[in-house]
Amino acid sequence: MPIKKSEKQFTLIAHRGGAYDAPENTFEAFDLALEMGFDNIETDIQLSSDGRCILIHDEFLDRTTGIQGLVAETSIAKIKSLNAGLWFEGPDDGAGSTGPLAYPDAFVPTLDEFLERYQKQIHAHLELKSTQPELPVKVMESLRNWGFIGQHTGNYLSPGITISSFHVEQLKSSIALMPEIAHGWLLQKIDKSSLRVAVDLGLSGIYPNAMNVTKHQIDIANESGLSVRTWGIGNSMQALKRAYKSGAAGTTVDWPVKAHKILSSI
Repeated sequence: MPIKKSEKQFTLIAHRGGAYDAPENTFEAFDLALEMGFDNIETDIQLSSDGRCILIHDEFLDRTTGIQGLVAETSIAKIKSLNAGLWFEGPDDGAGSTGPLAYPDAFVPTLDEFLERYQKQIHAHLELKSTQPELPVKVMESLRNWGFIGQHTGNYLSPGITISSFHVEQLKSSIALMPEIAHGWLLQKIDKSSLRVAVDLGLSGIYPNAMNVTKHQIDIANESGLSVRTWGIGNSMQALKRAYKSGAAGTTVDWPVKAHKILSSI
């Protein structure tokens, strides 16, 4: 949901679907974000051992499913049998359900399930989380299959698509496969060296940690043709306000409902 500013809008992107309010990277979290008016939704993509794109953040399964093991060494059949909501009780001030067993039916979605469910409804911000070399190809196949290639990109209009990653090699591969789609580099801080890399790669955006961003950095990035949005808000209202006041175009945030209220009062 955009916050109107004098010069431009600041878009709140529901991080992992709004991970504060419902189990991250599940339909429960994505649906809740949409219900609350946030149609820019971020999620993480990795590959199972048999090459299926799944939406999960960690390299290991245990934090969100309670089962030991590496994502990359686990089959899609095993992953689909796991519960991804039992660990989450929900905060008292959250927008979602609270208490034990608040989300007993949550599971780990595949990218195909995600794209099918939300086609023509969201601007999807897809992070290539792993360094698996075949990941960009698999993502491209899914995006093409569900009609996301060719939608709005490089901005926050919905429906739309933006791809991001911390891994330069993944961005390089993805851009070669899908040059028509906007790509952004997640990094800690914008500096001269990173700007040169971003421009040389043909990136559309550069995405620094919110606590490291400055208006001067954003001005220079914008002059180089790069859009800037931030990440790393965590539970910090200071980081949120810093990103907003810096002139960034938006940020990912786990608690978009509360963030919208905070920024609307500034």
